[in-house]
Amino acid sequence: MWDERLAAVCRRHPDLVAVYESSRGRLGLLLRQTLVPLSAEQVAWLAETRSVARDVVHDLRAAGFERGTVVLQWLPVADVARIVGRWVRRWDGDAARRSQLLAVVERLLADQRFLAARAPRVTTDPPPGPQTLPTTAARSGLDEAGLDALKAWYETMAPCWLAIQPVLRRRLVLQTHVWLADLALADPVEGPGQALSELGPQGSLARALERLVSRRQAPAWRRWIEHVRMDLARTLERPPELRTQAWARWLFFIPYSAPAPRRLPRRSPRPPASTWTAKPRREKMNA
Repeated sequence: MWDERLAAVCRRHPDLVAVYESSRGRLGLLLRQTLVPLSAEQVAWLAETRSVARDVVHDLRAAGFERGTVVLQWLPVADVARIVGRWVRRWDGDAARRSQLLAVVERLLADQRFLAARAPRVTTDPPPGPQTLPTTAARSGLDEAGLDALKAWYETMAPCWLAIQPVLRRRLVLQTHVWLADLALADPVEGPGQALSELGPQGSLARALERLVSRRQAPAWRRWIEHVRMDLARTLERPPELRTQAWARWLFFIPYSAPAPRRLPRRSPRPPASTWTAKPRREKMNA
């Protein structure tokens, strides 16, 4: 998918540090802004990163890029490390700043590993019985406390959700978020399976999204709905041990990263049919 037109777009944006491409053609944008803003700076940080990302994505679309994009600043550090380690770096605008940002990621991951290793462990065996088996929610970090943390994160991302353009895309994204919260995440144990069963072409998500699209807009947005459905299905199929906080956050990013479809070209009106046919004029023959 990558070509010189996209590289030329990247060179026009000084706040874009690096671009990574997945095997499916999705782009990861690493911006100049910090990856770990302070609480007091978070609102301004969201507004700044959103503005930069919107300008970059707009220019990429104008250059012909149609796949999804994700901003690394908005992801957990574990996901940033995974993208940087596995995706192909297609453009490097500021190697020094990139190294600084990735050094922060490495330090944070090292701190997390250290704390996990130092966490107190139970030395005595608990009594046997079903109560000793951890639930799927507890193993995945999506127990009651985990869901509260997910809700708090979603609220901090509100400026990003509310700034989605055009308006129809914002409505579709928010409707998908409501569907995820009500069906897939309300019950972290049984919810993902129930959500998968409702992801067919005639499922509850497709019906809810199609109701928001007028008949005139349906041909252009049908592909968007299909793309979101397929991506959600692949993510919800992950085994329970991989359903972490990062997994739940990515569910909300799937519709957010799906680009708005291009406008269909307008058909030029046909000229009215003639009610008579002119007869060819006969040239007079010279006697």
